[in-house]
Amino acid sequence: MRRVIALTMAVAGAAAVYACGNSPGNAQTKPAGAWSNQTRVPGEYLVSLTAPAERKAITDIYGRFGIKDIKDLGHNIFLLTLTEDPGPATMEELRGGNTRIKSVQPNYVYRGQGSRRAW
Repeated sequence: MRRVIALTMAVAGAAAVYACGNSPGNAQTKPAGAWSNQTRVPGEYLVSLTAPAERKAITDIYGRFGIKDIKDLGHNIFLLTLTEDPGPATMEELRGGNTRIKSVQPNYVYRGQGSRRAW
């Protein structure tokens, strides 16, 4: 009887560990434009500059939208906070005409399991 109980407990424990493990989820690729469905922080953008460019490139192009803050994240990447959010399409359009800015993207909100903090 003890062996049956021990075997039952071992099987139940293994099933619980398997059920609570990290599964890879749905490994399908995201369709084009899927990023636009994510939650973004209004007025915040990640701006990547080319190597010799300076922070002044950001103020020259995006200064008209009222810059609240420019935070250096390292490796020529800056978190830009604007008072007036022109939207990702306008930000990208303005970037396209300037060689000093490598890329610009909205600051998306990422959440871990059970976490409510934006990263």
